[in-house]
Amino acid sequence: MNVGSFRDALSQWASGVTVVTTAFDGLRHGMTASSFSGVALDPPLVSVCLTTAGATHRMIEHSGVFAVSILGHDHGPVGRHFAGVRNGHPDGAGRFSTGRWETAGTGSPVLGDAVGWFDCRVAQTHAAGDHTIVLGEVLTVGTPRNAPPLIYHARLFHDQGVLHC
Repeated sequence: MNVGSFRDALSQWASGVTVVTTAFDGLRHGMTASSFSGVALDPPLVSVCLTTAGATHRMIEHSGVFAVSILGHDHGPVGRHFAGVRNGHPDGAGRFSTGRWETAGTGSPVLGDAVGWFDCRVAQTHAAGDHTIVLGEVLTVGTPRNAPPLIYHARLFHDQGVLHC
């Protein structure tokens, strides 16, 4: 199968946009992710899929904790910044220069005005090709504000009918 055709087909699935973060040894890291899902209520579990070779995956593997912040319709700049689309490829703590970040109980950063966030401890990991499925036991949650979500579809962010590259 052609990888480009596979990616094109996957891009037709609309999803919400999150930023997955962690902190380890005094360093913070994060990345934009659309592969996030609630898994179970008892115990409360969520999943994220991370590129196994990526820095965020390595830091979560070392720290054993992570947080997921759900982006609102007005968080396009945050989503692009953590995706590395704006200003080159920001790295490490420099990624946190966009948005208002707070520290959750595990030490992982959460977006202070996210529409929701989950602070998690790694419960399990599962190898899946070039990615790892990370199951997180949710320790605490927050819903700082009620707002429409930022949507990712066809490789673009959508907020209330407006396309953003």
